[in-house]
Amino acid sequence: MSSSARDSLGSLAIGAAIGIGATLIAQKASTSTDSFFGSGPSLVRKLSFKTPPCIVIIDPLSSGLTLASLLTLRGYAVIRVFSSNFPDELVNLVPKNLVRPVEWMETVYHSGDVNSTLTKIMKVSGVHVENFMVGCESGVELTDELTNLWVEKYKDKNCHVVTNGVGMSRARRDKYEMGEAVRGKGLRAAGQKLIQGSDPTAFSQLMSFVSTCKDPSGKFRVVLKPVASAGSEGVFFATNEEECRKYYDEIFGSTNVFGELNTSVLVQEFLEGKEYVVDSVSIEGIHKTVAIWEYDKRSANGAKFVYYGMRLYESETGEREDELVKYMHSVLDALEIRNGPSHGEVMWTSKGPCLVEVGSRPHGGEGTFVNLVEKPIGYSQLSVMIDAHENRHKFFNLPVRPPRLKAYAVETCLVANHEGTLHAIKGLEEVEKLQSFQEIEWKVKVGEHIPLTIDFLTSPAAIMLMHESKEVVERDFERIHEMELLDVRRVRLDTL
Repeated sequence: MSSSARDSLGSLAIGAAIGIGATLIAQKASTSTDSFFGSGPSLVRKLSFKTPPCIVIIDPLSSGLTLASLLTLRGYAVIRVFSSNFPDELVNLVPKNLVRPVEWMETVYHSGDVNSTLTKIMKVSGVHVENFMVGCESGVELTDELTNLWVEKYKDKNCHVVTNGVGMSRARRDKYEMGEAVRGKGLRAAGQKLIQGSDPTAFSQLMSFVSTCKDPSGKFRVVLKPVASAGSEGVFFATNEEECRKYYDEIFGSTNVFGELNTSVLVQEFLEGKEYVVDSVSIEGIHKTVAIWEYDKRSANGAKFVYYGMRLYESETGEREDELVKYMHSVLDALEIRNGPSHGEVMWTSKGPCLVEVGSRPHGGEGTFVNLVEKPIGYSQLSVMIDAHENRHKFFNLPVRPPRLKAYAVETCLVANHEGTLHAIKGLEEVEKLQSFQEIEWKVKVGEHIPLTIDFLTSPAAIMLMHESKEVVERDFERIHEMELLDVRRVRLDTL
């Protein structure tokens, strides 16, 4: 349809978008679930529309694209909204395990004015907009703005759209404000200092904070990072002034994976312990943790936080899971993440759980986690996001955290120890014959440049393992890391 034709149908589209002509059957939830809401019943949706139901996804990148694919599988039309102009390689990245190709109903580019963006969405004809969902980290703030504006304008005509509001929106993305908001609610948070790069005394301020992290012998360990990033991008570990200067200079003035300029540097105390991921979905302030993962990060290639793998976590007693979930749900309350997905990273220290960071968005990694959790748990964060929209009874019936695992799973991250051209992949047949092998997701192809692995974003591939036996999974995991799968040919300078 041409833009002029679409504009001429603007008023009709708005009518369809807010639900005119739809039949809605609402059933009250039980007394226990009704008590969770300040107003209005929990809904079991049984809808009949003259136009198909539509979900708007803000920044459907990485797992956001997998979410869109799952929505189309359930019969939804999908509008995608981009919060900014992303690199083509990011926009066009399609996960290998995508369950169904996505045909976008419309693509909307945010120009900076939320009213204008919402108007563009409302003018899309032939669909009934039911809800908004965030696709990845970069879309958090725009999702807050769009849903907040929608609720203000149409709350009496569409009761499906919920919002986290905009009051704490910045703290849900800015790692410094996030830490201070959590600390302000009496929860454990890392000691930190925000350094504004434009200040001529910036580096001396950084070193002044570092002095507070020194042990009696004068040694220290600190972490330097951007205030907004993803996949451990730009996160550095420093133990001396020279490293602090080097990493400060690398972060300040650079752009992150989403194309955002880093105008400040966050320095934090180093948290010693084991790092976990707590993935949750929330509705009206009721939180359900849908998976807990344990990171396997090691030192490699001069970097401290190189991903070797991520395991579905389960302890013998369940006590640690209970503490992690209790702490993370309190963090969500502190940041007013009342609706939608969240991906929290927590360090288990000698003093208990301490927040690394949390994003009010789905677990990333191109959505490879979905197939790893369906059998062990029975559902995924993305399926629960959709279920929470379609049937809140189903959401409320979920346990606060997953029950005992029915199988064990790990995402194995390959590590490239050399930079150059990927000449060949060796031993792939052996990998595919491993007892727990499920699938492999390659980020580079033979003949392409392969970077040195220093974080999650520079890992060349992920191998998914799953089996009823934990011993089998761990054996295969270690075997993969023993193998030399990557034949990387370094470029000689004298041949250039």
